[in-house]
Amino acid sequence: MMRQTDKRAALSRSVLDLAGAAAPAAPAKPAEKPSAAGRGIVGQALDVHKQGLLERVAELEAARSSEEASGVRLVELNPAQVRERLPADRDGRALRDPAFEELKASIRDKGQDTPIVVRRAGPGYELAAGRRRLAACRELELPVLARVMDLDDDAMLALQYRENAERADISVWERGRWFARLASEQGRSTTQLARLFGISQPSIVEYLKLGRLPEPLIGRLTDPRELSLSDGRRLHAAASGDAAALERMVVALDAAEGLTTREQLARALAAAAGKARAAPVPRSSLRGRVVVDARGRKLLTITRSGNQWIYRWAPEVDEATVSAMADRLAALLGDEGGLSEH
Repeated sequence: MMRQTDKRAALSRSVLDLAGAAAPAAPAKPAEKPSAAGRGIVGQALDVHKQGLLERVAELEAARSSEEASGVRLVELNPAQVRERLPADRDGRALRDPAFEELKASIRDKGQDTPIVVRRAGPGYELAAGRRRLAACRELELPVLARVMDLDDDAMLALQYRENAERADISVWERGRWFARLASEQGRSTTQLARLFGISQPSIVEYLKLGRLPEPLIGRLTDPRELSLSDGRRLHAAASGDAAALERMVVALDAAEGLTTREQLARALAAAAGKARAAPVPRSSLRGRVVVDARGRKLLTITRSGNQWIYRWAPEVDEATVSAMADRLAALLGDEGGLSEH
């Protein structure tokens, strides 16, 4: 039986062997390796443990080499290092709703399970996928776990689309608006969009009808994320190329403030069809009226203060246009003797 001093010596040798396994040892005079019987049970157990550790290190090194070879690596970043260059695929409500608060609570309490995806861009990074996770880490003032990949612009967009399609937590209106932005800001045709995202061209057209609905309509809905592709077709058909119908829809939505999105939709479509014009519009309904052009762009809002009517022009309307309209208004009312300029 091994003496206690022999057991301690065997244990010391095994620990030293384990500590020096990762670094090459200096040339030394070969020493006679103790027999298994001489090392005892403790020494043999440490040998087995050391071998397992070495195998695990080899596996990790192989995985790291594979990721580096493919241009992929996992890092923790300061959220301030990540820039969002691509058009946002989510409405701002997605960063304020209960689902976002649940995501923040999960990251705060349990950590971030799924990394965002970024690519290198100068001294920082550009976001490809994971906008809500990035926003959550920003608000929590936590580092964000990120997978760094070598991606071109098309690969960035395809990854952004695929992640949301797989997670099934993005609305068709948000997707339609995203497609519309890609078409307008990057000059992407319906054919290019269909090929890039692997969906049919007619489907892209349907998404664009929904995503291009005029802001005066969309901005008055309680939550446009509840709209379907079918809703988009009907609203597009009702408002497209008909400024009068669009104006009636806007007025109807102003009167339907606070209702559900479905109720607002029904009233807007009824107004577009002329069903809301059975009786003359009373003068008092001018208060808060929004005037839009044929493309649905807001021109001015009519309000009242005391005995005065106030026309509030949209910021996009330039000074020359406002001046020209003032001249026309003066001429119109001046002919009737109802206006004098001061």
